[in-house]
Amino acid sequence: MGDRHDYVALEWVKGEIAETLRQAHQAIEAVLDDPQSVPGLGECLACIHQVHGSLQMVEFYGAALLAEEMEHLVEALQNDRVSHRDEALHLLLQALGQLPIYLDRVQGARRDLPLVVLPLINDLRSARGESRLSETSLFSPQLPELAPLGEETLALLEPAELPNVLRKLRQMLQMALVGLLREQDDQTHLAYLAKVFTRLEAISGNSPLSPLWQVASALVEGMREGRIANSPALRSLFKDADKELKRLLEQGMPGLNQPPPPELLKSLLFYIAKAEHPTGQMLTMKDRYSLDDALPDSAMVDEERARLAGPDRDAMRSVLAALCEELVRVKERLDLFVRSDRQHASDLDSLLAPLRQIADTLAVLGFGQPRKVIIDQLAVVLSLAQGQREPNDATLMDVAGALLYVEATLAGMVGTVEPESPEDSRLPTTDLTQIHQIVIKEARICLQQAKDMIVDYIDADWDRQQLQSLPALLTQVRGALAMIPLARAASLLEACNGFIREHLLLDPHEPGWQQLDSLADAITSLEYYLERLSDDPQAPSEHLLDIAQKSLASLGFFPDEEPGEPHVPVLDDVLSPSEALVMQDLQELDDPQIVQSLAEVLASPVSAVNPPAQTTPGSLLPPPADEEPVDDELREVFLEETGEVLEVLSEYLPRWSAEPDDRAALSELRRAFHTLKGSGRMVRALVLGELAWAVENLLNRVLENSVEPGPAVRQLLADTLLLLPDLIAEFATNGQRQRHDVDQLAARAHALAKGDTPLPAEDVEDVAALDPLLLEIFRNEAETHLASLNRFLDQAAEHVPLQASDELQRALHTLKGSASMAGVSPIAELAAPLDKLAREFKAHQLALDLDEVELLLEAEGLFRVGLRQLKHDPLAPIVGAQSLIKRTETLLGERLESILNAPSSAVRVKRDPQLINNFLAQGMDILLDAENLLQRWQQHPGERQELSALLDELTTLGEAAHLADLLPVDVLCEALLDLYGAVEESSLAVSERFFHEAQQAHEALINMLDELAAGQEITPQPQRIRALHELLDESLDPSAMGLIRSDGSRTLSIRELGSATAELQQHSADSGPDDEIVEIFLEEAVDILDSAGQALQRWLKDPENGAPLSSLQRDLHTLKGGARMAEVAAVGDLAHELEGLYQGLVDRRYSHSEALGRLLRQSHERLAQFLEQLHRHQTLDPAQDLIEAIRRFRQGPSASPETPTASVTQDGPGHDPELLEIFLEEGFDIIENSGAALLRWQAESGNRQEVETLLRDLHTLKGGARMVEIGPIGDLAHELEYLYESLSAGTLQGSAELFALLQRGQDRLAQMLDAVRAGQPCPPADRLISAIQNFSHPLVVQTPAPVPPVAVKVEPAAPAPEAGADMVKVSAELLDELVNLAGETSIFRGRIEQQVSDAQTALHEMETTIERMRDQLRRLDTETQGRILSRQQVDAERLGYEDFDPLEMDRHSQLQQLSRALFESASDLLDLKETLDRSTHDAENLLQQQGRINTELQEGLMRTRMVPFERMLPRLKRIVRQVAEELGKDVAFSVGNAEGEMDRNVLERMAAPLEHMLRNAVDHGLESAEVRLAAGKPAQGQISLDLSREGGDIVFDIRDDGAGVPLDAVRRKAIKRGLLAPDAEISDREVLQFILQPGFSTAEKITQISGRGVGMDVVHEEVRQLGGSMSIDSVPGQGVHFRIRLPFTVSVNRALMVQCGEDQYAIPLNTIDGIVRVLPNELDGHFRLDPPSYQYGGQRYELCYLGELLKTAPRPKLSGQSLPVPVLLVQCNDRHIAVQVDTMAGTREIVVKSLGPQFASVQGVSGATILGDGRVVLILDLLAPIRAMQARLPQRPASHDIESEPHKPLLVMVVDDSVTVRKVTSRLLERHGMNVLTAKDGVDAMLLLEEHMPDLMLLDIEMPRMDGFEVAMHVRDDPRLMRLPIIMITSRTGQKHRDRAMAIGVNDYLGKPYQESVLLESIALWSKKHA
Repeated sequence: MGDRHDYVALEWVKGEIAETLRQAHQAIEAVLDDPQSVPGLGECLACIHQVHGSLQMVEFYGAALLAEEMEHLVEALQNDRVSHRDEALHLLLQALGQLPIYLDRVQGARRDLPLVVLPLINDLRSARGESRLSETSLFSPQLPELAPLGEETLALLEPAELPNVLRKLRQMLQMALVGLLREQDDQTHLAYLAKVFTRLEAISGNSPLSPLWQVASALVEGMREGRIANSPALRSLFKDADKELKRLLEQGMPGLNQPPPPELLKSLLFYIAKAEHPTGQMLTMKDRYSLDDALPDSAMVDEERARLAGPDRDAMRSVLAALCEELVRVKERLDLFVRSDRQHASDLDSLLAPLRQIADTLAVLGFGQPRKVIIDQLAVVLSLAQGQREPNDATLMDVAGALLYVEATLAGMVGTVEPESPEDSRLPTTDLTQIHQIVIKEARICLQQAKDMIVDYIDADWDRQQLQSLPALLTQVRGALAMIPLARAASLLEACNGFIREHLLLDPHEPGWQQLDSLADAITSLEYYLERLSDDPQAPSEHLLDIAQKSLASLGFFPDEEPGEPHVPVLDDVLSPSEALVMQDLQELDDPQIVQSLAEVLASPVSAVNPPAQTTPGSLLPPPADEEPVDDELREVFLEETGEVLEVLSEYLPRWSAEPDDRAALSELRRAFHTLKGSGRMVRALVLGELAWAVENLLNRVLENSVEPGPAVRQLLADTLLLLPDLIAEFATNGQRQRHDVDQLAARAHALAKGDTPLPAEDVEDVAALDPLLLEIFRNEAETHLASLNRFLDQAAEHVPLQASDELQRALHTLKGSASMAGVSPIAELAAPLDKLAREFKAHQLALDLDEVELLLEAEGLFRVGLRQLKHDPLAPIVGAQSLIKRTETLLGERLESILNAPSSAVRVKRDPQLINNFLAQGMDILLDAENLLQRWQQHPGERQELSALLDELTTLGEAAHLADLLPVDVLCEALLDLYGAVEESSLAVSERFFHEAQQAHEALINMLDELAAGQEITPQPQRIRALHELLDESLDPSAMGLIRSDGSRTLSIRELGSATAELQQHSADSGPDDEIVEIFLEEAVDILDSAGQALQRWLKDPENGAPLSSLQRDLHTLKGGARMAEVAAVGDLAHELEGLYQGLVDRRYSHSEALGRLLRQSHERLAQFLEQLHRHQTLDPAQDLIEAIRRFRQGPSASPETPTASVTQDGPGHDPELLEIFLEEGFDIIENSGAALLRWQAESGNRQEVETLLRDLHTLKGGARMVEIGPIGDLAHELEYLYESLSAGTLQGSAELFALLQRGQDRLAQMLDAVRAGQPCPPADRLISAIQNFSHPLVVQTPAPVPPVAVKVEPAAPAPEAGADMVKVSAELLDELVNLAGETSIFRGRIEQQVSDAQTALHEMETTIERMRDQLRRLDTETQGRILSRQQVDAERLGYEDFDPLEMDRHSQLQQLSRALFESASDLLDLKETLDRSTHDAENLLQQQGRINTELQEGLMRTRMVPFERMLPRLKRIVRQVAEELGKDVAFSVGNAEGEMDRNVLERMAAPLEHMLRNAVDHGLESAEVRLAAGKPAQGQISLDLSREGGDIVFDIRDDGAGVPLDAVRRKAIKRGLLAPDAEISDREVLQFILQPGFSTAEKITQISGRGVGMDVVHEEVRQLGGSMSIDSVPGQGVHFRIRLPFTVSVNRALMVQCGEDQYAIPLNTIDGIVRVLPNELDGHFRLDPPSYQYGGQRYELCYLGELLKTAPRPKLSGQSLPVPVLLVQCNDRHIAVQVDTMAGTREIVVKSLGPQFASVQGVSGATILGDGRVVLILDLLAPIRAMQARLPQRPASHDIESEPHKPLLVMVVDDSVTVRKVTSRLLERHGMNVLTAKDGVDAMLLLEEHMPDLMLLDIEMPRMDGFEVAMHVRDDPRLMRLPIIMITSRTGQKHRDRAMAIGVNDYLGKPYQESVLLESIALWSKKHA
């Protein structure tokens, strides 16, 4: 989608916006200073309202949304609807500061992403109590707006039996959803879903409802390939789709015109947009709906947020400037020492304190490397001060150089400083008040962290691991305080640190509580002291330090320095030499692994986030009975979430139990229980929630290492997981109650969390489970099972191998289950592998051999041992059981493997387990449905709807049983079908006995499926089949016949039947058929017969498909009923017989055969003949011959029916499809070669070699036809071969009559081959064979059939192939693949060229940088020498060394050496750059050479794909000859430039259109000879086909000299079809375009020669798909001229690259007439015309914008532009269109890529190509959207162009890992008119914030991947988001968490479950403050 933002307008208003925001900022600060200053809020509101309107005017809606939320927050502040006023004001200040930054970023990045400011927007909304906006609320893809379909189109789309089809589809959809819910065999159910949606796509066509099925189908494809996970939310969406299907079922086809709910379609598209690895269909949907623009990539949003994030640069610059200033002072002191006599090394002591302060400040700021350098120099200076090193020049210069490095690094962070003079080299000092406040704030946060660590240390039973990072943290704080300077506080903190090191870390004894209290007093006093300084720096607060000092004194620790001393040393004053050398090793922070910034320290998780439970309730009680129940929808959401939680617990609990050290698995378990707790409390599932809280509290202690993850903990979790489903089920049924087992489980969890050892639950459970009475019951049951086992072993003792019996399998299976239920695990474990052994052997029909019987015998003894142990120790292991289990599993594995590897020709029949499973899954549902149908039918016997459904269900079941090789089920289904079919035919009356027998049969089928499911053999039911047959035979007895009422009961006996029949006949004879009824019947019968004919063709093509048979049976039944009603006996009788025949085919009593196909075709033709005679009011003769043939077929289906019309049958070729394919390939080659040879011999009749060639070809063709058993081709080839033998022997001579006969034979052979390839019947050529025989046997008395005289036209002979030419056959697919690969190589080469070009640009920039560095080094060298000379002059004057040259000293030469070395390094870099430059030039040359080679390769491949057009000539000429011969016309067909070459693909695809046009030309274009002669034309008609090439196009010119297109007939047909108004006046050329409409025809009847007539829609569509165009020119009485223009190749084309908005397109050059450039003002004037138009070269063009034409982007504003705008001139028939584009990127040769079948129907897109930089560009077919473009409406006046933007609601982001909380909160906020964005954790929230800017954020604390504290800190550190109001909603309601959240900057803090009114008030408050 194009970018419609006006960045020029933004540039104009941005300055005013910044100034207005500054005024608003000042007003808010005034309100902060004076809380009663209400006018300040009014001024602020006016300013923000002005900004909001300006942003809406320039259409930057992301920034406008932020301004709108700020405005709402100010309004809330004015109305006192904000609970935390100060926080809201600070949030407003943050938003006011961040909005200009965001606008700058939008201006620079040229993109407005509301997601980037979404966190700030949500904070603003939260501040005033509004709900947060979710990411989906900003997800707004462009949904399609499809026009409703007309009634005719709906009728064409409507399938037969639409309600039944939709009902079946809905049943399949619901079955698949249930399977997905159970998560059983997901792939199978997803496949069902795919079938359902694919079928619905086909039914919907291009209707408004079709996008729903397309998107759903793409989503299912993603789920099948694992790209999208199966989730409850997705299943819920599919349920909504099922509602749409239900609506469609109720409304029928008109329901397709109602579009799906936008929210449903939007939600489905959201999942596709979020997919990281989309499938093909998903990519299609992404492109179609521009999902990448609607939901930008998360990486892009992250990048934008990262650019807007970052610390406060002003504050950072101030701190760094102060550090640089301090470094300057240190350097000055060092310089003084260097210039002195260096005798007093103690002078260096004054450098120690500043260096320590600098190092500590750098540690707080997180600058590890500069701090490391300072620490190193501190050690060196300390060693110099203590006399351990000699203060020589080298040492001192190293220290000075290191300080210079740190100073330069810090100065670079501040900004580049170019001093004008040496005096300007120092950074200016600044006011450090702001820096002090920042450092104090960070120090307070660190002290809070320290206190948390000490609390965790105490809670963890004095675990010193909790304190490992505490000294480092306090050292950083101490250094920061000393740097401010707060010397006394720093020394007191160092004393605290010393106590912690000595007594808490090193002392092995536990500290006393009194000591800990004193330490807490000291740290708390320091924290209060810093808080006082933060609030009021001038307030007296030294007494707090006195308290801290007294507390430390009670511990025996005192500060090292007096308060008045100016510095605070970090190290001891005196160090031994060894201590000085290892000082860095003693500094913990020197290790880079340990160095942490303050942000990292704050981001580190601390144990105190999860404090232990303070209270442990005795009983877990449900909510009060009078409490209002939870909303059902919320209950459903919570239940879905609990299902997901149970899945997580089931996945991670075994993993953690196996590896207790797996912290990740433990964290997932704790988070699952945390989610369950929060969600449970939210929906008032209190028993469940409190139990989850007890387990979560325990897992918190495990995570803190205060509780060992022993067996007791693991057992508790396992018990809880077993109990949770029951609790969830009770909540689902509103059955919450206090349960003793739940209370006991919670008490165990709390006891374990406190370190106690409760009574193991296993003991209690074992006592309950192993009840003596239960054991006795199990013993008795087990004895019966062992008896069954012994009986089988007795049988095996007589003979083995022996099949596993049902009794054996049942005994082992039941023994295993009962042992498990009784808790006797040893017996259950032993029975399990034996049960599996018996089940697998029985399923695979394997016999148990000696090895298996021995295992069973040994197992029987072990079972006895286990039963004896029940009395004293039921759970004791059975000795020898494990060995037996392993041997059983090994033996079973070996047998199954041998089965899988066995050859397929084995005698043993093995059922497919997957097939059986599918049959069971479908069969049981079918039987249950059938049983219900039977019961309903029994209640209402007169209704036949249930009977039809029963027939369908049992037919499906029978077919499935037949496929699964389940003969008993199949036979019983057949018997039931026969019985129900008799009722359907009204030959059987229903009765009580009928229903009784049917119910017995249904129960028998259910029993069979139960046996199959249990793995047993299916027991046949002969008695049921016999009973059904007896009932059927009795019904067919003549004595039992009579009239049957509609309710199924018999009314008259057989004696009364005769008189009733006579009375009916008399009444019929008297009245006669009613003409009106007959007319109605005819109208219906024609439609029925047409539908039946189509169904018959479908079945004949695919006899295995049973669906057309059911449709045929219903159609014939309806036809029979209508004929009987209209008293058309002949039609009724034949339809009745056909109905019975189709019923037998449906029931599979008859099978498909060629003879049956012919009989059915003849019957349908006879019915059509009857209807025609009836229409003409002719008498109908009964079709007694066909009726007898049908009856004979039904009585003896194995015999071929004797049809009344004798027809010659042909042998079907259906033996071997592969052999047939080989024959067809060879046959077409032979026909082509023999045709060319015949032309050559015709041109040179004396050439005997061509006769020999023809003779060999015909002999080969005859042999191949006989091989594949195609008799007609073999017979005709044999006769032609005999004819050529006579010619070769000289007994026959060539003549015109002979040539005509041979040509007819050649054409007939080609026609037969075409019919065989198309799968059509191949009738014998009896007349042609007779003519050949009469010609070749002149002595026969029988006169030959007269051959019509045909003027033999001697055509130019095709040149024979050169004998010496080497030809190689190459697969066409391989050639296409090579062409595509060559195109791909070109694309990759273009990308490499682009990268080489980028590398050259980078090298040029590198050269510039090196030159700049060399210049700086020269200046450095000059500056250094100047300083040296200056210092030498001073020293010389002082010491009298006038002749001393300072440049000779070592220290000076070292500086010079360093300078020279840097010069050399710069030179080396320049040489390296030159080397790289040469390498890139070489690479560029190689790429150019490779490009030339690749072009030659591609051209060569393209030439290889070219084939001469003359290959198609024989086929085209044959068609002209055949059609002319059939119509009796004399036609001359000439072809010009036949040797021209074409792309093979183009030629193959144009074959059918050219044939169609030639048939039309002969049939409809050329007149008969009489008409031509009367019109003064020659009797012979002329058709010409000229082939030429123009540029990159191939042009076909097809002309005839006939009568031309009948324009009047076309006009009348167009008016009749509603395509043209009767009074419309259009040109003849426009009338001609109607013949291109689909289905348009002027023919009165359909002919086999040319179909419906002139209709050219098929030809035009094929030309369009090839990227070509077609024009028509017709002159009445002179003929028609068709010109078809096609691209030379469909793989490579020339195209113009244009830009429209942000999208680039390729437009083929052959569709563009011209290109002009127009000035913007002039073009704007043309657009203002009504309608818009443009004049060029005397031609008027309709004017439009490409984005509007494609419906992708609105027309941009032209005002303010100066450069000319490109306009494309296009001609479409008589219309001239001028299309404006944004820019042009030149023309290029593109490689055309197909978009696949899904895009074949997309209008305006003909393909795609890939550019050199990897971008995919669509290739447009401009003519298609132009043709579809309707006449323009008059434009609105310009004054209405800008409309006011509707008032936008608040956007609130909800961040919580609980689905329930997100759903509940979202619904609450949406009810109050807010938009909601949701995120499942902190990472998702930050991704959303990059794209959206919410007004307010609702934030949870505990979430996976990133918790709420981290999210809040990220938001507050982000300049764009720092003003975003944050309301934290969490179950952590402790004061400590609240304080930490408020310290971070959270605006409000609420607990779960929250009060809705409180939350809404808070949102209103903070959103207004933010606004």
